[in-house]
Amino acid sequence: MSEPSSVQATPDELPPRRGKRGPRSDKPERILEFLRKYFAEYSYPPSVRDIVEGCKLSSTSVADYNLKILEREGHIRRDRERARTISLTQPVEPTEPTRIESSPLSVGIPLLGTIAAGTRSLVPEGVDVAHAESRISVTPDMLAGRDPERVFALTVRGDSMIDALIADSDTVILEEATSVNNGQMAAVWLRDDSDNYCTLKRVYYEQGQVRLQPENPTMDPIYTDESNMQIQGRVVSVIRHPR
Repeated sequence: MSEPSSVQATPDELPPRRGKRGPRSDKPERILEFLRKYFAEYSYPPSVRDIVEGCKLSSTSVADYNLKILEREGHIRRDRERARTISLTQPVEPTEPTRIESSPLSVGIPLLGTIAAGTRSLVPEGVDVAHAESRISVTPDMLAGRDPERVFALTVRGDSMIDALIADSDTVILEEATSVNNGQMAAVWLRDDSDNYCTLKRVYYEQGQVRLQPENPTMDPIYTDESNMQIQGRVVSVIRHPR
């Protein structure tokens, strides 16, 4: 009978740590990387639905389970009583470098009127930033590095985006844009047969059509042809007013 070997594995050679259920899944790390990229691109937290879709998870319960692991390990903080309250304990920089570091304490941007987050709101064609009748003052950090000359504000009417922490009478700050990435929140002008209206929704491109997704479980998405819509701006930040 041979004697047992006295050679021990180096840390790199050791097998993966196992718990009661086997090796640790890579899902927490995938979710953390997704969160870092999402914050860098959008400057606000994703919904659990965004995490499920972005990380290709099987359900929201799987996402929640792994978010608890990240929270326990100190990577994130969140308030489970409210939607979209995930924050990183180590913040990330925006993907676009700031261009307004030398700006004054406040920046004036045009307030162009209201936008529907629920009921339909009629709007004129296009966004005329240059000829706005009123302006509001915001701090430079609320522009998230965007050019102040290409930013405008709208007052929200309705509660279809309530789970994104955007409520009736809040103000959204948008950057002029004619296209957005899947899942980004935007002001969308719809040109249907009966009337023209503008709505605030998340935009998803799906097999030849566009899904405009509310952030309110009591409301249904809007489906439309891409030719029937025009992106007027992507959301940069939100001014939440006291209730």
